[in-house]
Formats: sequence, structure tokens, C-alpha cells
Amino acid sequence: MAKILVAEDDKLISNSLCDALKAAGHEPVPAYDGEDAVAKAKEIAPDLLLLDIMMPKLDGISVLWELKANPETAKIAVIVLTNLGDVETISKILEAGATDYLLKSDQSVDDIMQKVKDVLARSVKLA
Repeated sequence: MAKILVAEDDKLISNSLCDALKAAGHEPVPAYDGEDAVAKAKEIAPDLLLLDIMMPKLDGISVLWELKANPETAKIAVIVLTNLGDVETISKILEAGATDYLLKSDQSVDDIMQKVKDVLARSVKLA
């Protein structure tokens, strides 16, 4: 199905998401810091990026700005996963070009998989 880049520095969360994506028939590719996420996004051109905000080397909002500024990666759908739910952070996420966002603490893996399905369905319709 879809190639999905999972940019999450918490290996337990990353492994859970990758396992769920595989079970749903997708091809997950993990990245454990922001610089790795940018490099892999350019290399593999994923259909979707699940992006954590708080990551080493380069935070998720900086990753988002960098990807959206590059014509080769600008159209990648991005779901931001964060525990930062304040208005300022959410505004920055949306301003940087995220397709959607989820508060990790409020979501189960099943909720995240449903959001992935929804965003991928929208992306196909827009293409």
C-alpha cells in the first residue's frame, strides 16, 4: 500500500507504530531524529510522514518547514504526533504545513491508524 516514514525518537512508540502500519499492509520506514527524517524523506519520497515534534538534532516543526520548502518533498502528507497541545504549538504546526495533527496522549494506536487511513484517502483524491 503506502510507504510511511515514522519520525519518532521513542523506539517503543516507533516500533508500535511500525508494527501497526505493517499489519495494515503499509511499508513503514523509521527515523529516530529530525535530520534522519529529512534525509529519508528526500531519499524514499514517502506517501505519508508521521512526525514527532520533540526530537533530537532537529525538531519536528523545523523538519516540516524544511520539507515544505523543498519542491521534491513539499507534497508529502504529514501527520504531526505530539504531546504539546498548547495553542501556540498547534498554530506553528499548521502554519508549517502539516496535513493534520494528533495529541499522542489522547490517541490509541488504532486512532492513529484511522487518521493514517483518512489522510491517505484524502491524498489520493487530491492527486
